[in-house]
Amino acid sequence: MSGISDGMKKISSNTLKVIACLVMLLDHLTAGIMLPVVRAGLYPDDIPFEKIKLIYDILRGIGRNSFPIFCFLIVEGFIHTKSRLRYALSLLLFGIISEPFFDITFFAKKEVFNINFFECLSANLDHIWDRCNVYFTLLIGLIVIWAADFFIGKLREKFPIPLWASYTLAGLACGLGIFVAERIHSDYHGFGVGLIFIFYLLRYQSPLNLVAGYLELSFLGTEYYALPSFVLLYFYNHKRGRKIGNLKYLFYAFYPVHIFLIYVLRCLMYG
Repeated sequence: MSGISDGMKKISSNTLKVIACLVMLLDHLTAGIMLPVVRAGLYPDDIPFEKIKLIYDILRGIGRNSFPIFCFLIVEGFIHTKSRLRYALSLLLFGIISEPFFDITFFAKKEVFNINFFECLSANLDHIWDRCNVYFTLLIGLIVIWAADFFIGKLREKFPIPLWASYTLAGLACGLGIFVAERIHSDYHGFGVGLIFIFYLLRYQSPLNLVAGYLELSFLGTEYYALPSFVLLYFYNHKRGRKIGNLKYLFYAFYPVHIFLIYVLRCLMYG
């Protein structure tokens, strides 16, 4: 039976990244264009609000399926990367780059359709800095599993501490990470950090890792719509796919670039 299951697992990590990016694009187009347009009352009068809300809910529901994939790939990247420090710094750098675009595209309340990005940013400075984009959630999750890996692995190799103690320390690291994510209001909050931690601890117990991860994330809003992504992850073949070298940074750049372009498109269409 395991042979049949393994034969069905044909999805590489590169394929998962592409799927997650496309789903995220759909989600952000809905949140970055459709939502502000509806709030401003700019939608056609002949379309009932209930119908627009239904379309919005469906599109955002589909969009819930990108984040679990990114969390899963953070663990895979942590395990296979040649430099964990460089991996963490890359997440930090692109998180900083993405932050102004994230804030203005999704949380601006004034000058929403102003094509002058800096004027829009200036008009919204009083409220946009109370949240952080998803890169910071992924970074905190990476640091948490880095600490867990040390406590469960390297620390026990050097000192004869009980297994329960090492797992307790790993759990405390996760708790601290969740606390930080909640304090800075990073995207998906502590639930995102917890999901990465679950994926790491149960990485050799599939599909238990997927079931536990889905149950944990389902406590957050409408994230129960993310079920298809967890099913998709079951068919991951633990292979990277075609080598892309430094082109991997295109996946990092996709996040800030597509968010900024959504902002520009919104302003060109309705400004």
